[in-house]
Amino acid sequence: MGFDEMEPVFGRLNAEWSAPHKTPLKPFLFHVHGLSTDPSTLCVCATDFHSNTWHALKSAQELEDMRDRTGIGGSWSDFVDYLIAAVKSEDVKLVMDGQSKVGGAAHAKLVAQKAKGMPRIAISLNKLVDTAATEAMANLSLVLYTTFTNVHNLLKAEKQRCCELTNVLSEEKPFKQAAQLPSTKVTNRVVPAHRRARVRGVLLHDTEEERQD
Repeated sequence: MGFDEMEPVFGRLNAEWSAPHKTPLKPFLFHVHGLSTDPSTLCVCATDFHSNTWHALKSAQELEDMRDRTGIGGSWSDFVDYLIAAVKSEDVKLVMDGQSKVGGAAHAKLVAQKAKGMPRIAISLNKLVDTAATEAMANLSLVLYTTFTNVHNLLKAEKQRCCELTNVLSEEKPFKQAAQLPSTKVTNRVVPAHRRARVRGVLLHDTEEERQD
């Protein structure tokens, strides 16, 4: 199983220093996705859009090593599913340390776990600077906007479909109500033929008696 069918994962994460530090940290956004040119490679990017932008490409072999270190059993697919669930969870953070000569931290790793008490995933990241950092921030912004637009369009289409369905139901409602109302039309009761004959016979008999009288 590769990452070619993996839905991109976006999120805001909390950053922290591995040791007490005076420099406050800004909020970070991260993006985890499969590499389009190599489905077996996982791409991770995290940035505060200032002085800290981090990136990593993890090959299948590197992920296998990570799997061995974390002690996650089962099949490869089970490990991939756990990794994706971990980065989608609320327990994702960026741990940084050191001081870079170009500003910001010198080292960082993305740490995530599916739930408390479960294996912890740790992905070491490389610091990007200058043009590489700018491109990474631009790509993340563009992909995030594209994903937002797609979701927004899906919601608009669903809302339109719901409106059309509501209109159809509104048009059908009067007909259904009319069909459910009891009929108020007065119907002429049909008298059976044998009863009609009996009535006529009585009338004729009475008439003959009156004539005899």
